[in-house]
Amino acid sequence: MDMLLTRWWRLLELIGRLERVICVVLLSTIVMSITIQVITRYLFGQPLVWVEELAGYCFLWGVFLGAAVGMKELRHIRIETFVSRLSPRPQAMWRALTWAIATACCVIIAVQAWDIMDVESRSRTMSLPIDLPRHLFYSTPLFVCTVSIALTGLYLVCAELALGLAGRPVDAQLARLERERAAEEEDAQADAIAERIVAGAHAPSAPGTTRHGEGLL
Repeated sequence: MDMLLTRWWRLLELIGRLERVICVVLLSTIVMSITIQVITRYLFGQPLVWVEELAGYCFLWGVFLGAAVGMKELRHIRIETFVSRLSPRPQAMWRALTWAIATACCVIIAVQAWDIMDVESRSRTMSLPIDLPRHLFYSTPLFVCTVSIALTGLYLVCAELALGLAGRPVDAQLARLERERAAEEEDAQADAIAERIVAGAHAPSAPGTTRHGEGLL
């Protein structure tokens, strides 16, 4: 069971890295396309008609993939006022129940999104240089997102049950703690560098030396 959960989590991490790369590409596309639109509109007086539609489609894909990444990194908002008062094992069982409910909801939405694809495929994009069916930018990202979240949710259900029954730590939670620890260390290093820079700027000059903007007397 431990080996299965470990391999499952490694697969989810690989999927998450791919989703993050795609999100970066989508965000870069939005920034570049809007920048080009501003230049062509205000400098040349010839705006591109397809930029807004492309940016909107990239935004939709980015939102859905970002939600899937947030699930894998446990970044979605959770209210644990009640759960935090329980002992560790009941906490794990309660979290397993909530993950199971979220996973079931995602499966239902994924099935509905799959059914809607056939209807949406009948309409086409309006201004893109390439004529594409619109389901590629509406029901398809919704389907991909909910399937990815459901796979993560199913893993979390099994991992929380393993924690509650056998005390096995959840890989996703360990990864989150590691990221937070690394971020704290980076912040501490940045603060230390900033303090050294400030201290060096205010340190008195040694005799016989000059600072920038000062001349020898």
